[in-house]
Amino acid sequence: MFSNIALITALRHELQPLLALGNWRLEKIAGRNFYRRSFAGKEVVATTSGLGKVMAAATTQMLIDRFQADLILNFGSCGSLDPKLSVGDLVLASRVIEYDFTSQHKAVPITDCDASLLSELTRRFSDFKVGPLASADRNADTVEIREELFNRYQALAADWEGASIVRVARRMGVPALVLRGVTDIGDDDLTTEYENHYKTVLPQVAKAAEKMAIFLAEMEEMCAQP
Repeated sequence: MFSNIALITALRHELQPLLALGNWRLEKIAGRNFYRRSFAGKEVVATTSGLGKVMAAATTQMLIDRFQADLILNFGSCGSLDPKLSVGDLVLASRVIEYDFTSQHKAVPITDCDASLLSELTRRFSDFKVGPLASADRNADTVEIREELFNRYQALAADWEGASIVRVARRMGVPALVLRGVTDIGDDDLTTEYENHYKTVLPQVAKAAEKMAIFLAEMEEMCAQP
């Protein structure tokens, strides 16, 4: 089903736990680091984009154009919006909402993730919390913002890059998925919560992302079985 799977994180310390899980080959292009290996005989490339929607969008386009990525998987951290979520919960986006988009002529962009892939993944990974993800180039760092996003969009969590990655991939006819681990829940200052939790949460997200990539790489073989 997929021949070239691409994984994107925003920052190096989000990618490092994934790199530590296997033997990756470094490839440098235009001063940027890309890491290559194979899962189930399928080519996989992993890289960082940098923070924010512009960098994430540009990296997504590069992975599709330069590496012929036919599936994009974004992973990293997020802040919870749903009061039921806890630190360490894994959120798989069903749709992404670019909530800081403002225009008199166009509604806030909301892009659904691939329904068939989500169905397969939720059967395989029953611990994932599946639901909408709100994305913006800013932190959802007040009680008021978190409550508004949860009430308006039923978004489970908030991140920075997910919406731009899925939107660009969709424009190119490539499915994209977003997996995020909760590092802050609004009990304290966002930066303090993140610093307290990211060292334990990010390795869990990386392991889950690797398992997802392997599962997706093997889907063709599974579908072929009687």
